[in-house]
Amino acid sequence: MKQLLLFLVGLVFFSTQASSKDVTIGMGNFEPYYIAEEHGGIFTEIITAAFKEIPDHDPVFIFGRPNNRLWQDFNRRKVDAVSNLFDSVEVEACRSDPAFRFRDVAISLAEKNLTLEKVQDLRGLNIISFQGAKDFFGPEFSETVEDSVFSVASDPGVQAQALWDGRVDVSVGDMFIFLNSLKNLSGNNVPASLFKIHDILPVVYTHMGFWDTELCAKFNKALQKIKDNGEYEKIYDRYLRLYGVTSSPSG
Repeated sequence: MKQLLLFLVGLVFFSTQASSKDVTIGMGNFEPYYIAEEHGGIFTEIITAAFKEIPDHDPVFIFGRPNNRLWQDFNRRKVDAVSNLFDSVEVEACRSDPAFRFRDVAISLAEKNLTLEKVQDLRGLNIISFQGAKDFFGPEFSETVEDSVFSVASDPGVQAQALWDGRVDVSVGDMFIFLNSLKNLSGNNVPASLFKIHDILPVVYTHMGFWDTELCAKFNKALQKIKDNGEYEKIYDRYLRLYGVTSSPSG
């Protein structure tokens, strides 16, 4: 009887596995949101956690696409789903609820003891940011930096190095990407504690995109579940701790 029960349990398990459908998902190429060699990263872990609540579908990640390539591949239906879909990207597919959170912040050297409480406090400072930042952050930011020394970098590592070398007062961009770039600074092992994070920019969320509207609805339910049970925030907090940051900026 026991052997029969084990056989039936095994049969159900393998039947479920056999009926699971692979879902190819276009993934980006910037750490720590995507870490291809580990099949990890913040966004990867969020998707994986959500799909654990969707047992009849298995995510198959396709890493290494820059944003524009991601969206093009999705529109051409080369993948079943896409991560990191911005509101500004026009697609006819189902757009999930807000799934991925970016934290754009201003960062200064702690020893400079700068106090930045709002975007206007950047006025007059020497600032470095990423290409397209003026358009991305909007009129208030653009007008403020017109009265500042403002430069852009093609790589986030350049922003971190410029701040570390004292060539600029403030670096403006994504918090996690900045923290990740510290490991590659000349001087090595530069701790996050030597920098001050100023939370003066709005939180930005992006979405998953799905051609299968039924799967999109399932993903939304699963996403809400991992937000409600705290798993979503634990993923972000775990990466903050990896970089030696003990608490997340409010908001």
